[in-house]
Amino acid sequence: MANHVVDGANGFVASHLIGALVARGDSVVALARASEEVVRRKVSDALATLHLDPDMVKKVQVRAFSLAEPELGTSVSDVFAEPCTYWHSAALITFFPRREAELHAVNVVGSANTAAAFARHAKPGSRYVHVSTAYQHGTTHGRAFEQWPEYGHPSEFRNDYEHSKRSAEVELSQTGLARKGDVLVTRLGVMVGHSGTGRALSDLGIYDFLRVIALFARRTPGERVRFVCHPRAALHLTPVDGTVDRMLALAGGPLDRPVRHLVPSVAVPVTDLFAAISAHLPVELVAVTAADVEAEPFGRFEAIVNMRCKFTSPYLRYEYEFESHQDAEPPPVTPRILDLLISWYVREGLPE
Repeated sequence: MANHVVDGANGFVASHLIGALVARGDSVVALARASEEVVRRKVSDALATLHLDPDMVKKVQVRAFSLAEPELGTSVSDVFAEPCTYWHSAALITFFPRREAELHAVNVVGSANTAAAFARHAKPGSRYVHVSTAYQHGTTHGRAFEQWPEYGHPSEFRNDYEHSKRSAEVELSQTGLARKGDVLVTRLGVMVGHSGTGRALSDLGIYDFLRVIALFARRTPGERVRFVCHPRAALHLTPVDGTVDRMLALAGGPLDRPVRHLVPSVAVPVTDLFAAISAHLPVELVAVTAADVEAEPFGRFEAIVNMRCKFTSPYLRYEYEFESHQDAEPPPVTPRILDLLISWYVREGLPE
């Protein structure tokens, strides 16, 4: 039985990770800023999503913690009593403006605090896994490589969230942990629900976009809405079950390559995503170029929808190329899985 510590335990990826760990008989200490009740409910839901017994949540030890404190606001002697794999998943995810200070405090300073606490207290043989995003690459043209990054100016990113995740990686790269080779950075793609059921316990990313589209489609059915997209725009949609499988495999193997992209080898073209959404909602989504909109400006309805999607739609305007290797690539989202993901959320995930 292996020992694991997972922070941000009430998050989408972390709760599924914890579910997979307890299901294979490992010991898990779950750290969260949320209440124990919330954590157990999220992990129980994740276990059900993974087709596992929700009652296994009783095996999880839940502790309150704080990213703002150097000793994490918990009993570090208990947390690090045995050699463990520490999964740093806690993060603030928001694309809204004017949140720079909060994002820096949580995603950069908080990440530095967890790495430092791990370095001070973890027993020999322990490993540190930093959960990041492939989109920390920002708007830089060219291929994103599996290597430690350099600092980037805020103007090189779509939002302050991406910038904070890049900064956290840079800070981690300069620690003794990185120099000793005890670190794994897992850069995730666009997280989506379970590949077998479509179930998604998340309202971030593509689901935020879907929620806005559904709101307007149901109020004013039958409208056409255009979005400015890169001609070859495609998103690396990544089902949570395949992602967790790859995370576990990489963390249990050699850490000779500390930075890994956990993205499918095949991305989902935005045109296919729009077609899947249009098949389940009374709306026609159309990918166009900036020149198309200049020739035929947005109508009032289109302009309003685009404004409501202004924090997620920038991801449609870029072509992404991430270095990845088969051992880290989750299975791709096929047309069948894409339809399953969209149909489940439209049927079960949208607010009434």
